[in-house]
Amino acid sequence: MQIQQIEYIIEVAKTESISEAAQNLHVSAATISQSISNLEKEFGIRIFRRSRVGTKPTERGKVIIEKAYVIQNKILELELEVKSHSTIMDKELKIVGSPSTLFTFLPKAISLFKKKYPNTEITIEENQNVIKEMLTNENDLGFISVDEMTWIKSGNLNKNILHFDTLFQGRMFVCVYKDSPLAFKESIAPEELLDQTLLLHSITKPIYEDLLHQYGPIKMLFESTNTETILKSITSGIGISFLSEFTIKDDQRVLDGQIIPVPLVNYERSNLTCGFVRSKKRHFSPSARGLIQIIREQIKQGSY
Repeated sequence: MQIQQIEYIIEVAKTESISEAAQNLHVSAATISQSISNLEKEFGIRIFRRSRVGTKPTERGKVIIEKAYVIQNKILELELEVKSHSTIMDKELKIVGSPSTLFTFLPKAISLFKKKYPNTEITIEENQNVIKEMLTNENDLGFISVDEMTWIKSGNLNKNILHFDTLFQGRMFVCVYKDSPLAFKESIAPEELLDQTLLLHSITKPIYEDLLHQYGPIKMLFESTNTETILKSITSGIGISFLSEFTIKDDQRVLDGQIIPVPLVNYERSNLTCGFVRSKKRHFSPSARGLIQIIREQIKQGSY
């Protein structure tokens, strides 16, 4: 059965005339007649009884026509969905992301998205407090990487307003210069950091404050939101830093062995979650869905 045949039998059923149906559909009567005959042979039943007074459906034909209406409605629904999807894709997609997400997987995902949906305007804001920004209900998506405890706490606190969805998980590393004595360790526990000088990335401040509370003072040289500043300072040998594996995964200084990432162990906040947040009050648009799909494909391929 073909879609055209469905259209033909519905129009004939409406008009009870092959010639009138042909006029309405702008095809020849012979085309409709032959198409219906072919369909009747395919099904092994007569759909219409033809006579001088008109073309009327048989009892079994009525069942076929009823099913044809259902199929036609589904086709119309599909067409509307596609048109709606195309319309929404042409609109703006507003994103807010933490520095670690904008520094790692998001740029490539957005580049792929723009190639696939060139008519969608994307605006991106970098912000340390993604959750706070998402509560304003002005952004479509918020991307964040935080320790697992913060992720769970934030999700529970805002569960009636925001939807939290995990993309992938990782861990926190203590990043040190290659000549540091810590570079030869297989892992580092929090108490081993008390005599170190910390270069604090602002996004890991909750971890720093928690360690202060649990273990006592840790000397901090400076705090910065700039990941590049932190990495350059590590290579100068002036201090160490907490950085997520998302941040350092493809950094050339790590790949070259100038910066050594050592796992932070025996600490409940060393497990990290990278995910996205969206408002439950805001429509989850096809544009937003499209970007998330691209990101998940990157993750599946191991190219984030």
